[in-house]
Amino acid sequence: MEVSVTPLSTRDLTALDQKVLRLMGDRVVLKPLTRWNEAYKEFPRYVMEYLVARYVDPANPVPGQHRIDQLLTEHYVESDARELIKSRIKERGEYVLLGSLQVRLDAARDHYWAEMPALGDSFVRVSRRVLTDFGDVLLTGGAWGTITVEYDPGYQLRGRIYPFYVREFEPFQITRIDLDDYVEKRQQFTTEEWVDLLITSIGFNPARYSPREKMLMLLRLVPFVEANYNLIELGPRETGKTYTFRNTSSRSFVISGGTATPAALFYNQASRKIGILGYRDVVFFDEIASTRFTDPEATISTLKDYMQTGRFSRGPQEFSSQASIVLGGNIDTDLERRRPASRYLHLFEVLPEELQDTAFLDRIHAYLPGWELPKIQPANYAAGYGFITDYLAEIFTRLRRLNFQTHVNARRDFGALTGRNQDAIRKTTAGLLKLIHPHRTPEDLEEDELVPCLELACECRERVIEQLARMPGGRTEFKAERFHLPPRT
Repeated sequence: MEVSVTPLSTRDLTALDQKVLRLMGDRVVLKPLTRWNEAYKEFPRYVMEYLVARYVDPANPVPGQHRIDQLLTEHYVESDARELIKSRIKERGEYVLLGSLQVRLDAARDHYWAEMPALGDSFVRVSRRVLTDFGDVLLTGGAWGTITVEYDPGYQLRGRIYPFYVREFEPFQITRIDLDDYVEKRQQFTTEEWVDLLITSIGFNPARYSPREKMLMLLRLVPFVEANYNLIELGPRETGKTYTFRNTSSRSFVISGGTATPAALFYNQASRKIGILGYRDVVFFDEIASTRFTDPEATISTLKDYMQTGRFSRGPQEFSSQASIVLGGNIDTDLERRRPASRYLHLFEVLPEELQDTAFLDRIHAYLPGWELPKIQPANYAAGYGFITDYLAEIFTRLRRLNFQTHVNARRDFGALTGRNQDAIRKTTAGLLKLIHPHRTPEDLEEDELVPCLELACECRERVIEQLARMPGGRTEFKAERFHLPPRT
């Protein structure tokens, strides 16, 4: 199924589109152009946006789209064609592939190995030039790109032949990011314009959402800009939860139901390889009601400690990480009233039994009411210009390094709240401020800019405490209460 896109020359640009193109035309893309072919759902959105930005002319999109079709047909390898591609590499001497590449250091062999899913091989040699130019990204989660692979049957290590060799790599990502320029450009937009630009950038049409719904969609993004942030969202199906976390950044990882093991999450002691919490910015547990944990007591205990401290131990080793944890799943909803079904005793009831631990759930900073967001229809997808996904993902990563909790502390006195409640409200507020007002300092932040972020942070932490107080194990420890806005300092 193809999505037709009206050429830009006959399309009425909105005032915001014109402004975005004028000020930031080098880092935006017309979002509908990336959705012309449903067959490409398996590709990360940033890959398709890279190809579209490189090959497609918005005024005449069809030739560029056909060029991408040809490129993917010739150079993307389906899993059942791996042996055929290996044969082509051998017969031709080299071959250009399109796919993901990750590198690891094998300390026992004093050797770097590339992992290539396109070949089903995790022992591919890699050139020094590729390591020098792209080692940072390839050693910390990997990247998609075009990969030139050579065949050299003469290379042996400890008696074993390793014939495949990555000679060149061109990543599908923007490598030159200027956060100061991004912040400066923000000053030239109104708050409403900037929020709409962010909503468009993550793939949705802001015209289809109310101001309240837009704020909830921005709350989904707080884990990308705030390190060690813990969020839960439960709501009806098809509201964009998985779409957001799978497509917003290459630094996020989606666990879709199934089984989560300590080795995959934390550290594999057999292979001596760090788990996904060690090298991702966001780990999203999708379909959390269907997720099962091997060795639940040890896994949840380790995860609980990590959510509080940002550290975890496996055997004698201790690791630190800044990955945020997001739990997402479905809850039966009264769609007309936009609220959860009345049959639930508490709104954590759909979680696996091992996660219905009050000490674990108390570490969640915010409970996003997913039942307030509408189901996605075709018209809900972005229709205008938004940031290229990989550019925005890198900006988000750099925003994680900034401490906007100072903005909150400078303006509010949290003395009446417990330490955990204070931390939750500060972190949520700080994340929203980074997204909406990255140009503000603690001194020039306006009250009407702070208050909406602070109100949503209080509400979503309040929802966590309220549900804990309804749980059988939490009735004596937690008390449902309203978190009024902390007084000004």
